[in-house]
Amino acid sequence: MKKLLWAVVLSFSIISCGKTDKKAEAQYKKAEALYEQGDYNQAKQQIDSIKVLYPKAFDQIKKGMILMCRVNLKESERNLVYIDSLLPLKKAEVDRLKKDFFLSKDEKYEETGHYVYKSEKNNPVVNRSYVRAQVSEDGIMEIASVYFGPAALHHESMRVEAPDGSYAMTKVVPYDGARNFRFVNDGNTTEVVTYKGEQMIAVAELIYNTPGKIKVSYEGKRPYSFTLDDRSRKMINASYELAMAMKSVKELTREQAINNKGCEILRRQISDLESGKEQ
Repeated sequence: MKKLLWAVVLSFSIISCGKTDKKAEAQYKKAEALYEQGDYNQAKQQIDSIKVLYPKAFDQIKKGMILMCRVNLKESERNLVYIDSLLPLKKAEVDRLKKDFFLSKDEKYEETGHYVYKSEKNNPVVNRSYVRAQVSEDGIMEIASVYFGPAALHHESMRVEAPDGSYAMTKVVPYDGARNFRFVNDGNTTEVVTYKGEQMIAVAELIYNTPGKIKVSYEGKRPYSFTLDDRSRKMINASYELAMAMKSVKELTREQAINNKGCEILRRQISDLESGKEQ
């Protein structure tokens, strides 16, 4: 009697597994069709659902794993086509923008030089209050608030305001004798505070995107404001464009390397899965 009962249970299991495999295979075929159509997101969803709905359909789950690798490989290859077409254009843009700059670098003391706008090449002496900009060889934009006057401000940040009242501020850079330094010469005080990258990007973007007059205020112990001059605006806008272009090249180069490595790994995974090797 027990043998008969086990035989009945086994036959039902075989029938049940057969139905499951057919449904799992249909699900796999749907995913495969979506892959062939180039609808990779939907294909991924269908592949994932095989494991959830039919956890015992081992053959279809394995085929789904191989198909998932193929989907990811196609996406990476598609990304590479886009990157490979865009990267030369961005590099050419950087080369074009650099023509308006000269590279300032003291090989003895500096590991990283800076691209400085051409208008500043013959203007090394700080004898006026203005906003200065430059871009490092790494593509990091810097803005400096330069003050020249009879009385010290002890300023640590800068605010810029558009005609409509919208404004942006740099981060505070406390006095340290390096990125925030000051000195007195012939009765006049010079103060220079340098803001790098994220510390100044909001200010650079507001200036770049605002066609009207910009009010500049140095935030310190004494209030000090002036209207941004055209020379400084051109320098800041050109530096912003160069920094953004260099950033794009850096990001695209990084994505290119990631996708190339990803393709290499995925091709190896597909080969291992198809040959039955352990992952």
